[in-house]
Parts: sequence; structure tokens; C-alpha cells
Amino acid sequence: MTEKFENLEVVSEWRAFTGMNYQYSPRVDIAVGPFSVAPGPNRTAEYNEIIQRPLIESFLRNIYDAHIENIGEEWLNEINIPDFDILIRKNKNARCLMSIEIENSSTRKHIMGSMINAASLGRVGIGIAYNDSVLRTFIRMLNYMGFLKRVEKNAYDTTNFLIVTKEQFQEIVNQNI
Repeated sequence: MTEKFENLEVVSEWRAFTGMNYQYSPRVDIAVGPFSVAPGPNRTAEYNEIIQRPLIESFLRNIYDAHIENIGEEWLNEINIPDFDILIRKNKNARCLMSIEIENSSTRKHIMGSMINAASLGRVGIGIAYNDSVLRTFIRMLNYMGFLKRVEKNAYDTTNFLIVTKEQFQEIVNQNI
């Protein structure tokens, strides 16, 4: 299914790579284009322009603020939350503008895979937690990634991955459409 948001293509069940049978092709629940799937130059300059559009910037800032609200309750916080302007420019070689994973119930390994795929593929990755259990799992995973980095273990940078609840996401979408 394809929709539009601020004249940007929105695709459900988006596959990052097609026609490359030798390579794993991550799939995210929802992706917002433009899409950078061909070898060669990436779309960094185009993404930089898009994230400055008032509606897109407002949408992302609202997601960021909800993420901070969700993380702020943690008493032991290993999570690094960069300033908004740094976070939205973090993934310079993104394959799409936003990659969104919706999690209702799954294993921790599956959720970690969803986080890594969303952070890797999107300029901004978004995790939508459908319940408190998934929200806690997302936060614990981000804490774990921060811990690994702090103690100088191999770690994957997920600082461009933002966590919101389904209610927060619905409210933000309603405010920005």
C-alpha cells in the first residue's frame, strides 16, 4: 500500500533491496521516501532539504519530544539523546527519510533487529510501542546499546531511533495532517 505525506511516498512493508538474492534485504513496517535504493550517490542533500520543511520538522520534533518524555523516566540511563538538529542528520547514508517499526508483541531479539533495521535504513528510525511491555523493551534495548558503547564493546549506533507509544504517534499524526 502506498500513501502520501507532505507529497512524500509512504510505503507499508517496504523492502530495502530488491533483485539482490545474495544479500539480506531488511523490511520495515512503514517507510517514508524518497527512497535511495540504487548504487551510487545517496540522497543526503535531498533529505537535508526535506527535514527543514515546516510540517516535516514539526512532525519529527514532536516525535523527538515524545521520545525524550518516554526515556526521561529511566533512573539508570545509558541512552545518549543528541540534540534534535544532530539526531535528524545522523544517518547520512539512509535509504529512506523515515523508517517505522510497529511492535505489539515479539521476542527481544526480534525487537532489537527491528531497531537496528529502522536506525540503519531511515534518516530517522521510529519505533511505535503498542503496549507498555514493548515500550520497556525498546528502552531496555537502547540502554543496552548505550552501555555497550560506554564500556567500549562493539556497539551499533541507534541514536537516530526514536521510541513513541501508539497513542503518542496517533496524536502527532493527527496534529500534523
